[in-house]
This record gives sequence, structure tokens and C-alpha cells, in this order.
Amino acid sequence: MENKKITEFVHVDESNEEKISTKITIQSFENEIQEIDVPKGIVTFLGSKNGKKIPYLTKNRYSVSDLVHCQRKSLYKQLGLKQEQLVQDLSIEQMWSTVRGNFLHQMTNAYDWNELEMQYKVNLKDGKQATLHGRLDMYDWKTKTIMDLKSVPNLRHQVKHGFIPKLQHILQVQCYGTMFESYIPIENLNLIYVDNNDIVTYKIQKRDMADWIKTRIQEIEDACVSKQIITGEPTGLCQFCKYQTKCYADENGITHTPLSVPKGGRYN
Repeated sequence: MENKKITEFVHVDESNEEKISTKITIQSFENEIQEIDVPKGIVTFLGSKNGKKIPYLTKNRYSVSDLVHCQRKSLYKQLGLKQEQLVQDLSIEQMWSTVRGNFLHQMTNAYDWNELEMQYKVNLKDGKQATLHGRLDMYDWKTKTIMDLKSVPNLRHQVKHGFIPKLQHILQVQCYGTMFESYIPIENLNLIYVDNNDIVTYKIQKRDMADWIKTRIQEIEDACVSKQIITGEPTGLCQFCKYQTKCYADENGITHTPLSVPKGGRYN
């Protein structure tokens, strides 16, 4: 006789204390199971671990970080301009800041739902479509809360002088709320700032960012067609940008002497 794997569920009917048994065999699913291809994400992961590089396509593809920071920089990426090289190597303090951020980012493991990725489709004019990529740091399903973690130096000093929360961070977590709300329930948005000594959390107002996202991307796409350079949005981060010579030459952007130059060249 053929051996059959059986899973038995027993339910007790308390009204008459009678046991009702339901037996399920693997044969019950013969017409409901089919072998399919290995998931693409797993294939990509295995390839990367074996030295296979997959080109990152930028055409009509944006990250949330692209949208909330300098729009001109996003345009340069979409135009396929080659990045320049920084004139000076990063200082020890700057390198440590990057590594420290990576260490502190392990805090995302505090929640089972972490590092969640999303591909958000944006319908543009003329039937075109762009993809917005986002990665959510943490999600608490119990309180329906999205949390974005930011590592910063001198946290208490920045809090005292009103330097945080930063506008781009607020916009970023609000974009996540819009991108993920069709898939998970969202009631709260939190920004969590950390440094080596402290943690400060802000509750951010939830907003529908769909129109803002669409407008922001459409402006970049229009500039790609018209070749009109978008006005720059200078911040302290410009000193680390790898398009400084181009931005300076295009005007209405950075005003300081560029700290990056085309590879193989020099800014005159």
C-alpha cells in the first residue's frame, strides 16, 4: 500500500464534545501545485555573489533620494552625464561618518519588517511611465508606523539650533507613506535621528505625495527633452556632489569654486 503523508486537524465541538477530524493528503493538491522559475530576485542575488554585474538603468528610473534632494543632479543622471572626481580625498572624519552610519543602521533589525523595497509606478504625460524606487527602513505592523532612520553628527546641537528635522527627510518619509499605503496599513510616520550618544524621534504629518512626486519627475523628464537645465538647489551637500564643474558652468547652481572636476581634466 502506498504511504501517504497526512496532516490531521482535530476540532472539538463544545456543544456535544464530539471530535470532528479532517484529514488532508498531499494528493489533494496534485492539480493545484506547479513548478515555476526561480524568483528573479534570488537569481540576481546569486549572480552578484558570483561576480556578475547587472547594469543599473537610470532612464525613467528615480530613487526617493533623487526627488527630495537637488533636482538638477537628478537631471544630470537622466542625461547620462559622467560623474566627476572629487578634488580632495575624503577626510578621516568624513569616512568615519559614512562607516558610523552603516553601523548605526543595524538598528533596523529592531523590527522584523525592515529594509522593505518598493517599485512605485508614476504615469506621466504622453503615455510615458517612470519608476520610483524606495527602501523603507522599518515598519511596525502593531502600530502601523513607518520609521526612517537618519545618522547625523552632533545630534543634540542640531536639535537645539533647529537644524533638524530636515525638509528633505520629511519629504522622504512622506513619499514612503504614499508609495507603500496600497500594500500595508499606515497611520504614522516617524523620523528617527541617531548619533553615537543619543536618539531623537519626530512624528511627521502624513500627506498624499502622489501629485508632488508626479510633478517633480515630470519637470525632470521635460528638461531632458528641452535640454533646458533646471535651476540648482544648493545645500551643504553640494561639496560632495560629483557634478560640481558642470553645475557651476550651467549657472544658477553652486557659486563656490567646484570641488570636483571631470575625470582626466581640471577645472580652470
